[in-house]
Amino acid sequence: MKSKFSVFLFVLALVGCGDLAVIRESPDARPGENLIPPEFAGNFFTEICLVTAPSFDRVPQAISGEPFVRHATTGTYFHKFADLSIKVSDCGCSLVFRSEMSVDETISGLAAGVQKHAANWDVVIPRNLNITSKPSPISTGRYFRIGLPRT
Repeated sequence: MKSKFSVFLFVLALVGCGDLAVIRESPDARPGENLIPPEFAGNFFTEICLVTAPSFDRVPQAISGEPFVRHATTGTYFHKFADLSIKVSDCGCSLVFRSEMSVDETISGLAAGVQKHAANWDVVIPRNLNITSKPSPISTGRYFRIGLPRT
């Protein structure tokens, strides 16, 4: 019995050492409804897109500890609680979120979040980030997109 327990602990240790990213996947995945402060969106963008650049191969590992669900068809990662999503494509890595703050306040908060967390993660902020926004088609506020193109 003692040897079976030792084998079980050994296997458990091996699994813990692996670089496994377990992310729920669903064909019905969609974002949550809650607004997220732009600073938090900047943190997610830094942690997921900037840290994994330029290949973005490690996005599943970076996102695995967060409450995201991957859409089975599009591959987009949707936050379960916040109106926020992350997409990795041939073009790069981008984050989209909704804000009801003014455009200036939102971009300022987003930039502050990226800058603060880039320092925490020891990441250089590239000059080729792009930020766009457009009115929300279904609710109040605007959708903001921050993206990092592949190099």
